[in-house]
Amino acid sequence: MRKHHYLLSLFLLLPFSLTAQIQTESARIDTLLADTLLSDTLQIESVLTDTARSESHAKGLIKGRVKRFKENIKDIHSIRDMDRMLAVKYQKKGSYDTLYLGRRTNRFIFRIRPRLSGSGFRTSGTWRGKPAESKLTSDMRFTTNLTIGYRGYSLGFSFNPFKWTGKNTNTELAFRLYNNRFGFDLSYQRTKSHNGWINIYGDRKEINSSSVTSNMFLATGYYAFNHRRFSYPAVFTQSYIQRHSAGSWLVGASLLAGKLNAEQDATLNNPPITLQLGYIGIGGGYAYNWVITPKWVMHISVLPNLVIGSFNKMIIDGHKEKIPFSFPQFIMTERLAVLYSFRHNRFTGLSFVAHNTLLANSGDLRLNYRRWRLELSYGFLF
Repeated sequence: MRKHHYLLSLFLLLPFSLTAQIQTESARIDTLLADTLLSDTLQIESVLTDTARSESHAKGLIKGRVKRFKENIKDIHSIRDMDRMLAVKYQKKGSYDTLYLGRRTNRFIFRIRPRLSGSGFRTSGTWRGKPAESKLTSDMRFTTNLTIGYRGYSLGFSFNPFKWTGKNTNTELAFRLYNNRFGFDLSYQRTKSHNGWINIYGDRKEINSSSVTSNMFLATGYYAFNHRRFSYPAVFTQSYIQRHSAGSWLVGASLLAGKLNAEQDATLNNPPITLQLGYIGIGGGYAYNWVITPKWVMHISVLPNLVIGSFNKMIIDGHKEKIPFSFPQFIMTERLAVLYSFRHNRFTGLSFVAHNTLLANSGDLRLNYRRWRLELSYGFLF
């Protein structure tokens, strides 16, 4: 066990950051974002446990949906007819409590969202029997997101102007969905530059290295039990209106996977090292929307996930070593937001989302990973 501690400490105290932003060489757009798609009208049908009856029930559902689809197609003779049909579907009230939630009556919604994001990685413990710690961060990223929505369907994309000038080589690919009942956040990052410091034997050294590259994938999801009265989209995508304060208990899951490669560094006198990481977590939390006035809404949510399995390997100079699972480990997601609605169908908001991860707590070694984004939004409906 101490051998694994030593090997893991050796790698994690090298100049790298788990929280890099990944560059996509072949595309100018460095971030893809989708908010609420078909999820606003998605319904989960109950299925009987008996096999024969389940098959019959499923066939009946499929036939019923096909029949309704054909009837709707026959009724469409113009774009106006299609808009009316989508409006009826969009304003359907059976899936939420109209005393607490409401739909916007406008057809379109446009949002512009400047965003700052960053990430960092920190270690503390002992190395070769002496106190050692390190702190490494990726360069802060600035992106601008543009989104257009129609009757609950929306599509958006982000771009980084600094990337076009060659000043930023880090990129993130992301897909996010917020729905009353469920939602998830997927992101894939890559980096080649890191900044920070390392303190070994009381000797602190500044680090500005490109000798370590990282590829990280993070996925988090939630299910809200009180989805008829509580709405994530009311604050984050503005496709609903939160009329009265409400909260909901949540269950969630998370997945963190990645690969880090460290080249040989003459300063630290280390061989080539590769670290493969994989973590799966499940948990529960709580979210609350506070309607201060009809114009002001605040949101807070915390969703901690306990890691139930890890799949980690380390390759040092061609020699592979397995890293044993350590308990407890956590992946936590926190969200804060405030929304203000102006007159004439305009709104602005500020949101903060952070993922804090305790990757290991094995013996005398502690590893912390953090990813965050701060977003300012302005939009109008028409």
